[in-house]
Order: sequence, then C-alpha cells, then structure tokens
Amino acid sequence: MHLTVIGTGYVGLVTAIGLADTGHEVTCVDLNRERMEQLRRGIAPITEQGIDEALEKNQSRLTFTTEYPVSDLYLVAVGTPERADGSCDLSAVEAAVRLIESISPGASVVLKSTVPPGTTERLSTEHPSLRFAMVPEFLREGTALADMRQPSRIVIGTRDALLAPRLEELLKTTDAPVVHVDPTTAELTKYAANSFLAVKISFINEIARLADQVGANVDDIAHGIGLDPRIGPAFLRAGAGYGGSCFPKDIKALTTLARTHDTHLHVIEAADRTNEAQLEYVLEKIHPERGMHVALLGLAFKPGTDDLRDAPALRLAERLQQLGVKVTGYDPAAKTVLDQKTTMAEAVAGADVAVIMTEWDDIKYVSPQLLQEHMQTPRLIDGRNCWQHLEAPGSVQYEGIGRPHHTFSNNPSN
Repeated sequence: MHLTVIGTGYVGLVTAIGLADTGHEVTCVDLNRERMEQLRRGIAPITEQGIDEALEKNQSRLTFTTEYPVSDLYLVAVGTPERADGSCDLSAVEAAVRLIESISPGASVVLKSTVPPGTTERLSTEHPSLRFAMVPEFLREGTALADMRQPSRIVIGTRDALLAPRLEELLKTTDAPVVHVDPTTAELTKYAANSFLAVKISFINEIARLADQVGANVDDIAHGIGLDPRIGPAFLRAGAGYGGSCFPKDIKALTTLARTHDTHLHVIEAADRTNEAQLEYVLEKIHPERGMHVALLGLAFKPGTDDLRDAPALRLAERLQQLGVKVTGYDPAAKTVLDQKTTMAEAVAGADVAVIMTEWDDIKYVSPQLLQEHMQTPRLIDGRNCWQHLEAPGSVQYEGIGRPHHTFSNNPSN
C-alpha cells in the first residue's frame, strides 16, 4: 500500500515515522520547502524525544516532497488553527481534500487533524469519489513517538465497511484496544479526551488556591485523592495552568461549536475560565511593580518540546511587560523574542523574582546557591510545584502553588 502523509508538523511527522517503523514506505508532503529540505537531510524541525534517531533509522522509507503523489491512502495532518471567534479553521484540511480528489479519485482519506464533530461526514458528502475515515491522534508532545509506537487505544471512525479493517491492520501494531465508531463520534472523542484532562488540571488548581488560604498542602491532597482508582494521579499537579497547541484551542472550538447547537458545556467553560484565572494568580504572587526584574525559567508549554503555542510563560511575560516589568527568560529548547539568555545564571542575574514555568530537569534542580549568588533577591515562585531543593529552608524565599512555604512532597503526579 502506498501511504502519503499530508503535513509534517508534530502529528504528521510522528505518524509518518510510526508507519515507517513498521516497514511501510511513506511519502510526506508539506508546502514548506525549507522544512522538506531539512527533513531530507535528516534534521527534525521539532524537538521531540528520539525523533532524530528515528528519522535516521527510517530515512530509506521516508520521502519528503512538496508535490502530492498518486496514492492509495492519504493521512491528512494539517493544522486547524483557532479563528478569532473561537471556531476551527478548516481551510487547510479542505484544500488538501480537494487536491487529493483531483489527483487520486477513489483514494482513501484518513483525517488525523483535529476537526469539529460532523466534519468528516460533510467532506464525505462533498467529495463522494473519496473514501473517508477519522482516526484521531492522542499524542503527547515530548513522548509522541512512544505514544505512536505504544498507543493506549486506537479509535477508527468510518462508515466504510471495507476501509475499517484495512485501517485496523495498518495501525494495530500492539495489543492496544481498537474502538470502531462512526466519524462524528471519533471526532468528539478527541475533543472529549482533551477537555476532560483540562478539567482535571483546572480542578486541582482551584483546590491549590484554597489550600494556600487554609494552609493545606495540595501535593499531599493530590496524592491522597489520586490513590482512588476512580480518580487516578495523572494531571493532578497544581501550577500555572495549561497551554500548548491542543487544550486551549480544542476547548474554544468545542464550546463554540456547542453554542451553535444551543448547548452550553458549563463544566468545560468553567475549566477554561479557571485556567485564565490561574495565570493571574501566579502574577499576583509575584507582586509586580514597574521597574522590577522577573526571570522566567522555562518558556515552552511543557518539558520535552520546543513548542511555544499558547505557552503560559509567554502569556505571563506579556502581562508583566504591560506592567512595566523587565522580563528575561531561559529555556533549553524553545526560542522566543523575549530577552532570552543561554544559561539560567544569566537569566536570573540581578532579578528580583524567578518564576519556574516549565519543569525541565535542569530547572527543577536549579541550586539555591545559584539563585543566591546571581539574583538581587533570592526569591522563587514555583509555577509548576517541581523545585527539588526545599530541604534548605531560608536560603531562598520560596512560594509554590498551594504549597506551604518550605515544605516539600515528592509524591507522583502526572
């Protein structure tokens, strides 16, 4: 079977590598010529654990081009960015489908892009010569290759009785359960998964704010409730809130779609509001004043990636700069337009406050001595509740999120 992946962002590139891993010849199409040339040289355009080695290993099975080839099966993994009104911009998906139909009528098209419920059914009606399926991705940035190779589940949404078993044979490389559903259910499953995780994060952040007021420790609370198998420990780490390419965009798209159907998703809408408030809560802990110097430690929205899309650190930097605060930053992978330094020592030099915004290993273990030696005032706001040096109380003015000052709990979270 000749396979073509349209789009070489996180989802497209990881999907292509995963298929090549299992012995398939895969053509990757992207209109970005510079990116294609980079990939031909075996250089990954994204930071992702193990991706450089995987590219080298599969170089002979991967072809990178800007031209759509004739193919048996196309996997569409182009971007679906958020419009100003919160809805999902499907123009890249629709353009890809039109090109596929003009080149390979009768081909099978698998949507990997996150699209609103009803999109696949609509495209099937508008392009009857093509066979459609929706197979949502559940990749976590930072561990995306591992998730592709060892998925927790595979959801296949199609009404095509012949295409469904072909896709199961193609994608089922482990004993992961396969869920066969209609396309609209598959689309909503993706949104529901991300929304639930966002709700869980916002829930523990609200508990953390109360813990700050009553003197409780949210780390211990999360551990205590996470032992309940109905709850589980994942996504119960309090902090500065979620960001990234999926949660904020998907929640906006889902709630906007719901309103067009006269439905309000009250719990999910509340989680979104809580996430916005959480960043303001971190801002309040800083006590910003004009002329103050704040160092942000970690800029990517999570460790293991250089992705800055809707990163809380950048939103916090914008708010601080609006208040006349000098902002410097440090991140081992992400590159921004901030006054970004190459080392943490440079970033915190002369700073009044340092704020942990991404739990990279080197940031989690930044020493009290480094902060004491280089900062104007050794004051640390831990926006990820991850600092590993609380055994030295008094050496640094420390404040976490829902953590009593100078207490430390190393319980597992997510």
